[in-house]
Amino acid sequence: MHPHPRARNLTMALKYSCNPYFYQVLRAVVEPRPDSAATPADTVAQRHAHLATWRRQVRSFGLDTLLGVDIAHEQPGFLPTPAYYDKARRTRNWTFKSIYSLSIGQGEINLTGLQTANVLAIIANRGWYITPHFVRAIGNTGQPLPRFTERHRTLVDSASFAALVPGMVAAMQRGGTAELASLADVGIVVAGKTGTVQNDEGDDHATFAGFAPANQPRIVVAVYIENAGFGGLSAAPCAALIMEKYLKGKIAPRRKKWEYWLRCGDLASQGH
Repeated sequence: MHPHPRARNLTMALKYSCNPYFYQVLRAVVEPRPDSAATPADTVAQRHAHLATWRRQVRSFGLDTLLGVDIAHEQPGFLPTPAYYDKARRTRNWTFKSIYSLSIGQGEINLTGLQTANVLAIIANRGWYITPHFVRAIGNTGQPLPRFTERHRTLVDSASFAALVPGMVAAMQRGGTAELASLADVGIVVAGKTGTVQNDEGDDHATFAGFAPANQPRIVVAVYIENAGFGGLSAAPCAALIMEKYLKGKIAPRRKKWEYWLRCGDLASQGH
């Protein structure tokens, strides 16, 4: 839990990482609209259909499937289906309470680090991605193979992605959950989102994913640090260092201590 003002819109919800806001968004997507003529069976069928539609759209982001990268043992992650909940709850009559954690990327949903980065690339590109590769080109030309430049488009309208960026930029500003990832002092506007993954067996895991520059992206970074707690205190600064080094070729003096801590493998435990 972290105190913050009431999130009145998407921008504020992203800036402050307001879980209840996203609970209500998923509820509006999945829950059937009130209908006095609907039978209980109708309500169940509509809830199943709405979740299936949501899953189909989210799956188009390269989730619950193999992206097709150049290394063995890639994992597909997992997006639960209505049938999964039917089996897990031993009834078709499960309610929103069974799935609300999906709205904040927890519960049964499972993404790899590469898939997380790819989702951010989709936002940066406003709705499409190119399959990530470790090899840029093959042969003497130095040019990527045609299949290395194929665009995969999601089922979500491109205008929807633009609506996310102001809140992801605001998260880097004063009071935002990723304030420590700000690179405004070196003229880089970062867009991103923190995450804190609950862990029943120890300290929570810290995550951050973002891209920069926000309006003309050149790099996407996703960071996952086990048992490091709040994402804004460790994963976000780590991502900022990577972005700054890539875009500027050096680290500003004010973040040199972070670079030292990161090289020592001790960034997560330091006060910033």
